[in-house]
Amino acid sequence: MSEDLHQKIIDIICQEWPTPDGYLLGSYIYERLRRQGVNVTDHALNDELAELASRGRLTLTLVPHGDTPGQARAGGGVTIHDVEDDLCP
Repeated sequence: MSEDLHQKIIDIICQEWPTPDGYLLGSYIYERLRRQGVNVTDHALNDELAELASRGRLTLTLVPHGDTPGQARAGGGVTIHDVEDDLCP
């Protein structure tokens, strides 16, 4: 993944976090990237979010597409539940 895409994903997370509901859907991040003209795949987004989680920068759950209602959209299998304070400036 390019450093530019990595930073765009973090920027979106930081703009939206914290949310009133206490979670942020991967599908929302995916749609924001697409509206910005970024050609990102569902797989690339999920990989980047999983990498951030493995480094302890955020907490998320991964749900295989189609296992829960409304999760069939691209990026919909990831839900962010917590973001470390130091991720966002």
